[in-house]
Amino acid sequence: MFIEGICVLGLLPFVAAFLFELGETRASIPGVVIAAFAVGGLLYTMSVSRMLPRFGVNGLMVGGAAVVALQFLVVAIGPRWEIQAISFLLMGWGFYSLHGSLQVFSSDLAPEARASALSLHAFCFFMGQAVGPILYGFALSHAGKIPTLILSATAILVLGIVAARLLHQKPAEMVDM
Repeated sequence: MFIEGICVLGLLPFVAAFLFELGETRASIPGVVIAAFAVGGLLYTMSVSRMLPRFGVNGLMVGGAAVVALQFLVVAIGPRWEIQAISFLLMGWGFYSLHGSLQVFSSDLAPEARASALSLHAFCFFMGQAVGPILYGFALSHAGKIPTLILSATAILVLGIVAARLLHQKPAEMVDM
């Protein structure tokens, strides 16, 4: 969760700067690109009930991480804003596939301490969101855009694969509390 927050949500404050480097001076366009991420989350919500039986939770983790990693690479090469909007839409779908699956497992790791587990999940996620822009700022200024986004792509892909390997059990049914 910490890594998700750093890699994915840490990127969002830099979208406008990336687009400005490509010559996009309209202030509304970065907002459109970032909003596409949220639309991807909505598409995930509409499609998860059909995908879960087909791919399983682990398939959603690996697939979601792979989609996000690929979109980092697309953003790294710097296509036009319309392509980046589509890329962010796909990134949103992939992010929520990974994040939702991790959240299911975090609530099931210690059923007797479910509230504590979810609190720790949220804490790690939001700490990653807070630290992410700082790390991106440092990496972008010292390594550049392409190496930074390749590192983020690698980290999120490794997260998805490792999480799927370690969290291979089927989550237990929710127990009435």
